[in-house]
Amino acid sequence: MKKLITAAAIALLLAGHAAGSSIDIAHSAAAPLSLVVDGQAVLPYAAPFHSGGILYVPARTLLEFYPMQLQWNNTLKQLTLSTSWDKTILTPGSASMQTDGGANETLDAPVLLKAGRVYIAAATLDSLTGAVTELKPGGSRVTVTPGDLSTTVRVPAEPLAVAGNNSKVKLYAALKDGNTYKGFILEVNGKKQHFNWTVPRDYSHPPQLFYADVDSDGKPEATVVFTLGTGTSLVAQEVHVVKPEQGKELSVPAADKAASAVVSSSISLDKDDVLLKLELTGSAPSKLTLRLPDRAEDGLKYFGSKAAIGAVTYYKVENNKLLADTSLMVGMTESVGTLKLEYKAGKTGMELGSIAFEPHERGEAIVEK
Repeated sequence: MKKLITAAAIALLLAGHAAGSSIDIAHSAAAPLSLVVDGQAVLPYAAPFHSGGILYVPARTLLEFYPMQLQWNNTLKQLTLSTSWDKTILTPGSASMQTDGGANETLDAPVLLKAGRVYIAAATLDSLTGAVTELKPGGSRVTVTPGDLSTTVRVPAEPLAVAGNNSKVKLYAALKDGNTYKGFILEVNGKKQHFNWTVPRDYSHPPQLFYADVDSDGKPEATVVFTLGTGTSLVAQEVHVVKPEQGKELSVPAADKAASAVVSSSISLDKDDVLLKLELTGSAPSKLTLRLPDRAEDGLKYFGSKAAIGAVTYYKVENNKLLADTSLMVGMTESVGTLKLEYKAGKTGMELGSIAFEPHERGEAIVEK
């Protein structure tokens, strides 16, 4: 069968409802398998089983991953699966599903009933959703791991991040939609709060969680740092600061915007060299010229007329301070140094407290009085 994902196909896998039918299959005499979904044991009353050499899983399992409604028609012996975008009909005994438009799509194996529960073949689940269903070594446990196309309302048993200085400060994913997290649950000392942050699901760059008093009010805040994307000369991060007692998120200006508001630059040629002049305003104004020796031959067409801010940005919390490093670049991808930001409490949230420029060693920095 084609491994194409359609709205109707996805809807199929959300099936699962108590029902009765004359085609109910017999109970297996073997010891029942356990089912683990996204790392958690589920549905002990609806165990997976083998039939005709095919592994079947309860279709209701997919309700752990997809928000939808189920309706069983006992007269027609059909289960209707309704989402916000589509409807799909499953008929026990049939090896096809009926879509909202009336078309039929072939399944890997017939839909079955066992003990009044709807089951689908594990292969059907995998081919239509990208999930991975495995019978673990020993043959007693079946695990289902959602693929990138799965949406889940399940809160994983294990948090995505835990604050290094307080194990009671945790971050969970509230909703996973394909390659995106849509919503998070922040737990601080047993109190859970929901936040509608939307970020990519990047397993190689998990969220970072800090617990420190970054606004100097005597009470620690929870600071969450997400990595939005990485690439050649590119790192994009996003920061959120939450006052857990109030469930209030403090506004934080993005590092590149905060820096751009107080940093101006100009690029010129000086014989064989390139000069980058910087002026930093704010609480500690300063002027600086960065000389790049023997680079004039590259010309202003390469360097441009001013430096770019923010291609690479990192946030962190150290010593009760919210800090950010954001790059200063010339040309297409050439970094000449780092703008180092320190935030402080403002009238309505966090604001830029101080900024300094740290050049790379290859340049010659000249501080102007």
